[in-house]
Amino acid sequence: MSDELLGVIITAVVTSIISIIGFIVTYKSMKRNFKEELEKEKASIHIEKMSTVPYNVLQLMDKIIKTEGKGDVLKDFTDLMDTIYAYGSERAIQIAATMQKENYIYGGTDEFNHYRVISLYILLATQIKYDVTGIVVSPEFWLQMKLTDYTKNCEAFRKVNNQIVNQLDLKKGFRI
Repeated sequence: MSDELLGVIITAVVTSIISIIGFIVTYKSMKRNFKEELEKEKASIHIEKMSTVPYNVLQLMDKIIKTEGKGDVLKDFTDLMDTIYAYGSERAIQIAATMQKENYIYGGTDEFNHYRVISLYILLATQIKYDVTGIVVSPEFWLQMKLTDYTKNCEAFRKVNNQIVNQLDLKKGFRI
């Protein structure tokens, strides 16, 4: 085989190998970029759907307090639970499930703990706020803003809130 033919074959093989390597690198890069874009889109949808939920939780809580649970809050509550289950984080769903479980068990009985119910609502709003914004806020701020008798009941709220945080293994920043 002549040197000239050998040079042409080597050049063709090297060019082919470089093209194949370039194709593989491009394919893997595009696949990674596609996955990253898909994750960004999922996060964007999650944030969009959940961005108003902390406000909705607090509004529902205010409505329940004002009507002493006798108003038409079941539809609002059901819609809220559906949204949380559909788009919420595992921790938010865990808090909502705990709320419902305790409603089923203790609702309408003497064992119904108002401090615990309020704390669960506030922790739910706090958890969703954290999920959406990454900001950790103490639930105590809401209690101070909204409850006129908080100073008299702060120890009861602190105890119940911290018990829930520990029980559900929530962020330590949610403790009072």
